[in-house]
Amino acid sequence: MLILALLLLGGVLAVMGDRLGTRIGKARLSFLRMRPRRTAVVFTAITGSLISALSFAVLITINDRWRRGLFELGRIEENLWTTRENLDETRKTLDSVQDALATSREALVDAERSRNQSEAEVQGLAERADRLQAQTRELQHTVNLLDGQRQQLLNEQDRLAKVVDRRDQELGELQEQINTQVNALDALRRSVTALRRGDVAIASNEPLAMAKVTLPRPSEAQVAINRLLNRANQAAYERLLPGQKPTQQLIYVPTSEVEKITRDLQDGHTWIVTIRSANNVLVGENSLLAFADVRPSRPVLEAGQVLASTVVEEDERSPEAVNKRLSLLLATARNQASRLGALNTQIILDDEVLTTLVGTLVRRTDPQATLEAFSLQDSDTGDPLHLGIRWRSPPPGKAPDPGHG
Repeated sequence: MLILALLLLGGVLAVMGDRLGTRIGKARLSFLRMRPRRTAVVFTAITGSLISALSFAVLITINDRWRRGLFELGRIEENLWTTRENLDETRKTLDSVQDALATSREALVDAERSRNQSEAEVQGLAERADRLQAQTRELQHTVNLLDGQRQQLLNEQDRLAKVVDRRDQELGELQEQINTQVNALDALRRSVTALRRGDVAIASNEPLAMAKVTLPRPSEAQVAINRLLNRANQAAYERLLPGQKPTQQLIYVPTSEVEKITRDLQDGHTWIVTIRSANNVLVGENSLLAFADVRPSRPVLEAGQVLASTVVEEDERSPEAVNKRLSLLLATARNQASRLGALNTQIILDDEVLTTLVGTLVRRTDPQATLEAFSLQDSDTGDPLHLGIRWRSPPPGKAPDPGHG
């Protein structure tokens, strides 16, 4: 509508200017001493200028945008350039921000990854802290135990210090005992020398008397001990002073040994009491130190129990060779009985049966004969050895004897 109005206004003003110029030309008017034609041209030009001015006046009066565009165009262009520059800077800033945002996103991803790792590490550290706390409690418990052990060690140290002091005293006593033992060793050497010369009548630890004692009344203990000591004294006389009558006490047994024997015998059990020599004694000496070996009586052999066996070889057919083989068999049986606990090594044999056995072995037809020694009856610790000898397999043509073969 505005453009249409301007066109119409321009056309009207153009017509009016043309008519005005025509009239001025026809009137041959002169303006500022100009010729009429030039005056008409000037007024026509002025009319055209008025048209343009009027058009601009209408535009800027009616349209605010035209008025701002006409008067504020420079400032708008300046603002536009400034805005464009700001836009470029903003774009650059945006690009930078986008780059920074991308970097931040990457950093965020890295931070998230680091956070996850940190959380895992924190979880691991928490578990480790729990383990360390458990270890700390265990260590504290160990420390408490060690403190207790340390206190025990301190107490043990004090005790050991006392023991060391006591050991020092015992060492002094031991030195005295060593000196005594040295003297005893010298005496033993002299005894060994005498033994080699054949002058020793009673050897060390040799039994002098043995008894199986069971006391119905404790008051009879002293009587039984005196009886056993008298027997041992008689045996010592026969060995040390042969041919002399017992007129004095050769055997000396410490009082403590006698008291110990008395206490042991008063309990009502059966005991085997053996008086033994404490050292080697030479022929002609008139004193003997002895001690009592007291052991409880117990079963050691059963009837029929085999103690030893031997083989009579083919070339052993003379009475001397057979007797040597039988002596070896009986010695082996005695040794086996001693290992089983028998204290009384006296062997009781049937001489008639033994003589018959020797004759049978001498006249045998087999190249070898296997014999065995066995117990004829049940025996306790202090009982003598009732032994028999029999064939392990009977000789040809002869049935085995149920007792001795």
